[in-house]
Amino acid sequence: MSPSTIAPVVEEENKKYQKGVKHFCDNGVTKVPTKYIWPEPDRPIFTKSDKLIKPKQNLKLPLIDLVELLGPNPKPNAKPTASSSLVPKTQMVKVVNHGMEGDVSRNMIEVCKRFFELPYEERSKYMSSGMSAPVRYGTSFNQIKDNVFCWRDFLKLYAHPLPDYLPYWPSSPSDFRSDFPN
Repeated sequence: MSPSTIAPVVEEENKKYQKGVKHFCDNGVTKVPTKYIWPEPDRPIFTKSDKLIKPKQNLKLPLIDLVELLGPNPKPNAKPTASSSLVPKTQMVKVVNHGMEGDVSRNMIEVCKRFFELPYEERSKYMSSGMSAPVRYGTSFNQIKDNVFCWRDFLKLYAHPLPDYLPYWPSSPSDFRSDFPN
């Protein structure tokens, strides 16, 4: 095959992956496609000193505490404190003392679950290859350049300042924006 005939085949092959993991699962995938499997040399290496998480054990995420920024006596030049050196390794953290009440967080989790349950046609309205899009639904950070995709779908929402970004947020499910004033 010449390069001019290979490019459209590769582009068409990549399009099926860009629809996301949920789309794959909804359409009967029975095993993880190769596009989502890291080559062995690129996979993390676990040693005996690494602690494996048991299924019933709670994951201990590093904490980022915003008390000095948002607490009763905020310090103007304060920086959030991190409880662990794991922050760069895990890329997941738990933020505390952020000022959001529990119901707001719980409601956001529930409405996001319902967003991911929407038909593909509805979710796909928010797909974008633009890394800085104010709302972005996708499966991998850079779906055009990534050789291996992440086996997950995400929804990224810009939220500060909220009045600037809320109009871009999904309108489905119908209560997606309900806890926030327009």
